[in-house]
Amino acid sequence: MANLSSILNDPNYVNANAETKAAIFDKFSAQDKNFIGANPETQQAIRIKFGVVPAPAPEVSMRDRIMGVIETPLALGATLAGGAIAPIVGIAGTLASGKYGTQEGIRAGQEAMKAVQYQPRTQTAREALGAVGEFLQPITSALPPTLGSVGTTLNALAPAAMMQAGAVARPVVSQAVTPVRNALANVMTREQQPGMVGMGAASTAEDLMRQQRLEQFGIRATAGEREKNLAKQQFESDVQRGALAGVSEQAKAELGKQYGAFKTGQKQDILNQFERMTEKVGGTIDRSTPRAVGTVIDKALVKQYQDKLKKVDAAYQAARDSGETKQIVDTTKLEQWLTENAPEAISVPQIQTIGARLDALKRATNNQISIDDLENIYKSAGNLAEGNPSAARFMGQVKGVINEMTEGAGGDLYRAARTERKQLAKQFEDVDRVDKLLSTKAGKTDRKVALDDVYNHIVVDGSLEEMRTVTSLLKKTPEGQQAYKELQGYTLQRMKDLLLKQGEETDNIRLNNFNNFVTQLDREDKLGYMFGKAGRDRLLDLKQSISDVMVKEPGAVNYPNTAGAVLRGLEALQKLPFKIPGAQTAAEFARERQYKKQLAESLKQPNQLAPKQQNRNALVPKIDLTGMAE
Repeated sequence: MANLSSILNDPNYVNANAETKAAIFDKFSAQDKNFIGANPETQQAIRIKFGVVPAPAPEVSMRDRIMGVIETPLALGATLAGGAIAPIVGIAGTLASGKYGTQEGIRAGQEAMKAVQYQPRTQTAREALGAVGEFLQPITSALPPTLGSVGTTLNALAPAAMMQAGAVARPVVSQAVTPVRNALANVMTREQQPGMVGMGAASTAEDLMRQQRLEQFGIRATAGEREKNLAKQQFESDVQRGALAGVSEQAKAELGKQYGAFKTGQKQDILNQFERMTEKVGGTIDRSTPRAVGTVIDKALVKQYQDKLKKVDAAYQAARDSGETKQIVDTTKLEQWLTENAPEAISVPQIQTIGARLDALKRATNNQISIDDLENIYKSAGNLAEGNPSAARFMGQVKGVINEMTEGAGGDLYRAARTERKQLAKQFEDVDRVDKLLSTKAGKTDRKVALDDVYNHIVVDGSLEEMRTVTSLLKKTPEGQQAYKELQGYTLQRMKDLLLKQGEETDNIRLNNFNNFVTQLDREDKLGYMFGKAGRDRLLDLKQSISDVMVKEPGAVNYPNTAGAVLRGLEALQKLPFKIPGAQTAAEFARERQYKKQLAESLKQPNQLAPKQQNRNALVPKIDLTGMAE
């Protein structure tokens, strides 16, 4: 049975990093009955013993805390001053010993240096002084080489002074108690940003999913966008807006140009995804305007309708040539309908027109109305309904009555012709979405649906079922199939235009328009219908990835200052009662250096998006368990 003691002396465990060690410990502790049955205090002690968690810091007495607060400014001032003069005193001590160049002389110099340095007595002061040393060390290394003799002297002496201050308590810096950190924060970090979110397990999982999506589509993203980290997004926003504090306009422009080039590449990454999807769909037309796709669809539908109409006409002609349409039909049902709807004829004069035509035929044929005669009335009803919604309902009833009257009449050829006509009406004339595409306005040659509006008429305005009535027709012919591809391609083009088209709209407005369009299509299941389940899922993932890089955390743009701790330290030095020569120039130099470093980190890409190099950000860490006990 595996237990914890079996790994304590295993080299693979002892030499592992903290993350790997924790993973191994969790694996074996879950199988160790002694660990599982222990109380929480004992389990914590075991974790400390195995190096999984650090031992607690020793408690600092109240006396030490009070004395430390008093002693800290004395230690800081003495160390800064002593650090500057200690090397000089050391050299003087060596010379005065009369043993210059010997080991005894060196030791005499070191004793002389200690004499002018303050040694803090309380742990609180040592921790505070160590923290200040760690805090200020990057500043001294950033001093520009443009300060003349003063700058040279500071560069030579200040690092040593800071290192001495830090060396006093550097081993315990990481264990500094809260009061000390709070005291430092009050002095040196007045502009510290609010606490960041995203440190929990759930947020980490979200970060991993976000990164996987971005890598899937090959979309580069900044660190702030990948991690949804407010502080990083604040910095990136300041770079973009040229709002970086305390650096030259040239530095702002250079950083802004670098960031702008990155964002341009990011937009190209998104554009490339739409281009790849469009290539898979196929299509050859220019999709820059909806008129192009409207023209292709109209041409395909009109051709299909005309071909079907020719087939119907040919079938009726065959029936007429055979004499089957000469059969006499009883018109009682049509006469009854005209009588019942006579009151409606006041507002719908088309009813009177049908009655007049029936009377004229009866007089001409001595009441012997044939199938041919009724077919002519049927056509008249269709023409009278054109472009007149109020008349269309009544004329549709007239056509229905005529169909009932002629049902079963004639011979096989006539019945075949009637079947062809019913199919034509069912597919084209009786379907409002299709009929409007093929019809013109009443008494005019203008289309009911303009070519520019064909796409919206089919995809956006109607329901999924209405969309099916049109697209199912398109899929039945080669021309229609190509038109359907253009319809799919323009859908992707529209998404791209809503998202990337330049204009007066802001990024937020463009993103909202894009998201609303995709969401609308998906809510009505049109997205899945047009692109299949896999295509729909890919588009939704792409939509989420685009939101990942375009949506900022609240406060990311308006946060006034993104200076890091080092830069705030320089600003604090500038506010001291005494002036440090070159501090303003040093702050500006350090800011620029720090900003460049921050931007490089923000724009660095993980995993396969990064330049070819060893991957340090693998999503699943590799744990070498060779030799571990099972």
